[in-house]
Amino acid sequence: MILMSFIPANARENIGDLINEHKLNLNVVQERKTKRGDFRVYSNGSKKITLNKDSNKFRFLITLLHEISHQLVFQAFGNKVRPHGVEWKKIFKEISKPFLIESIFPLSILDAFKKYLKNPKSSTDLDVELSISLSKFDTLSDYLYIDKLEMGQFFLYKKKVIFKKIGKKRKRYVCEKVSNGKLYLFQPNTLVLDYNNEKR
Repeated sequence: MILMSFIPANARENIGDLINEHKLNLNVVQERKTKRGDFRVYSNGSKKITLNKDSNKFRFLITLLHEISHQLVFQAFGNKVRPHGVEWKKIFKEISKPFLIESIFPLSILDAFKKYLKNPKSSTDLDVELSISLSKFDTLSDYLYIDKLEMGQFFLYKKKVIFKKIGKKRKRYVCEKVSNGKLYLFQPNTLVLDYNNEKR
């Protein structure tokens, strides 16, 4: 199964058990900018989980567990509960337990993932510690986190919008959009491109 090549080797047996037990229909697709994965129910009653291709096996595994949890919640409760409510959080924690070992995750990710699971958010990107620990295993070397930029430095957001980093408000950075002077707040783990490097 092609999906298995995207996850850590020591996680494959447990993932296979989940797939077989719950008869999961899983597809790996090209990267989508707005999401890493999703779970859908079609009008004929069929269910499908799709996941973006990802060179980072640890992020892919966490996304997979996230989406499997959505399907298990739907099978138990239908559409009667919130997508990332207490039911989803409980199931996500439960099915993640067998994977919380050092033979699957590097220690830095494992510690951050355990903290995240205490009250999981709708996306790992919303958890700064987990997002940063996962990024260390990315292969997208051109990108960097906004907190690595100096004040006054220009950067590209989403490859096309030019901003200038000008300050900090609590945990987020205040940045000016060059085209209109409007101010925006960015999380410290926002991935951006150094504008000066891109011009070369």
